[in-house]
Amino acid sequence: MNSTQSTITTKTLDKATLTSGFLTVSQICRSIPGARGNRGMSPSAVTRWIVKGCPGRSGVRVKLPATRVGSRWLIDPTDLDAFFAALAATDTVAPATPQKSRTATQRREASERAARELERRGA
Repeated sequence: MNSTQSTITTKTLDKATLTSGFLTVSQICRSIPGARGNRGMSPSAVTRWIVKGCPGRSGVRVKLPATRVGSRWLIDPTDLDAFFAALAATDTVAPATPQKSRTATQRREASERAARELERRGA
């Protein structure tokens, strides 16, 4: 074989090899306690995290990385941890400074200016 040729190795993946180390949606649902006395999370909620994501504290939508295998979603546990960390992360950008509210006189004068402008335009 030439040094420029690469060797390609193939690996047969059976069900046990494929799912080892990964979690299914139902396994995640059983591992996270439910709210309001429910036994666990709803599978639709976890699927929603995968497909649509969740808004994080920083305002960015975060999706749960998952792999679709047939009719099942498989999730790496490290991706699940990273998903929760991203949801909990706060934005590093400083929040915008709030605008100062106008005084009653400033509001009245702005209203009068707007009324004069509308009158000038014939509205």
